[in-house]
Amino acid sequence: MIRLPMMIISLKVRAGKFISAGGIGLVLISLVIHAAAQSKTDQLTDTSVASDFASSEHIRKNWTSFRGSGANGHAVHANPPLNWSVEEGKNILWKTEVPKPGMSSPVIWENRLFLTGADQLSRQIFCFEIGTGELLWQHDADGIPGSPPKDKLPDVMETSGLAAPTATTNGRYVAAIFATGDLVCVDMEGKRIWAKNLGVPDNLYGHASSLISHKNLLFVQYDQKDNSKLLAFDLASGNPAWQVKRGVISWSSPILIDNNGRMELILTNSKAVDSYDPKTGKLLWHVECLSGDVAPSAAYADGIVYVANEYASASAIDVGNHGSGPKILWQWDEALPDAASPVANEHYLILPSGYGIVNCLDVKTGHVFWEHEFDKGFYSSPILVNDRVYVIDLSGTMQVFKMDDEFELLASSQIGEDAYATPALVGDRIYIRGLTHLFCIAEQK
Repeated sequence: MIRLPMMIISLKVRAGKFISAGGIGLVLISLVIHAAAQSKTDQLTDTSVASDFASSEHIRKNWTSFRGSGANGHAVHANPPLNWSVEEGKNILWKTEVPKPGMSSPVIWENRLFLTGADQLSRQIFCFEIGTGELLWQHDADGIPGSPPKDKLPDVMETSGLAAPTATTNGRYVAAIFATGDLVCVDMEGKRIWAKNLGVPDNLYGHASSLISHKNLLFVQYDQKDNSKLLAFDLASGNPAWQVKRGVISWSSPILIDNNGRMELILTNSKAVDSYDPKTGKLLWHVECLSGDVAPSAAYADGIVYVANEYASASAIDVGNHGSGPKILWQWDEALPDAASPVANEHYLILPSGYGIVNCLDVKTGHVFWEHEFDKGFYSSPILVNDRVYVIDLSGTMQVFKMDDEFELLASSQIGEDAYATPALVGDRIYIRGLTHLFCIAEQK
């Protein structure tokens, strides 16, 4: 932004006339008009789409939200190692302690990794340097009007806590939300841009829905017992862009898909799966096929949306034909996830469960190709890397297997502590948040 000299700023306009000496006033008026126009241009630049400074391919190569770009569980251009050993130090680039507990997952932009943490005393955003694990800065989400005092924090389950939602970044801003309803946006250096309290959510387990952003907009799935809603904010200013009312509680997170050229924001709740236009909030389609305490997010591949939840069914919904509307292709109701989200490609659907059973289904028919029972269950969601699936269980053991019609375990490696968060897989590295530490896994040359 062009800044006017202080002597110019101090001059006053009275009754529509610029107070000046002689003809200098005309020059100053011109400068003021130019500065106002430049300010308007700068404002538009600040709120412009992410693709103005980073291509869509650049965004996909980073890890901008829960489960990666679009929150769909696909690691693009990643080639991480298959195994490691914490005890031997094999393929462990670094390990660092996270200052505060949290179930949120890491997000990454270039050389920076962002996490959130919270306890009864404070809520914080952390920024780590990905080469060394050094904590670069931390931002306290404090001083927010409407935020509950320390003696009136919401009751949350230990397995969710106050920092369960994952943050999001578009490479210019980082936004985070906590179970207190505090929504905070900072720049890449940790300087606060804006913050607001959305009201303490009335949520049995604690607010757990992760954030997602697209271009200049930030989306918040704020499902709760009453007054559920989906909100969109301008990332640069925090100004509301649009808001739609939702009717049913959930603990799931939104995903963003490119459905044959149409961008759609897909949300699940304890009754249905809904698609919204991310620009306007317009409801594009609605399918009632869920029930129970819905925590898994949807998955998408090749024109089909997949949703699943324990006490409901797994459903494959064909959404590729915009004119005819969504169509349920098949449903399946055996071993279903209660927290972990599914992942799919054009051939296979992977469904992990909280009690250790993983199923691989044919996306066209729902036929089960294979079922495998691991020793521990999964709350973390699986990530697809080419033809490999990476999923970490509750004990902190990463299971790697083939995305194929026959089960083939490729590797099992432990981090030495329990894990609930979903790892980030970027380039040749894996970033894992355990209960107390953050790990960077990389092949040692």
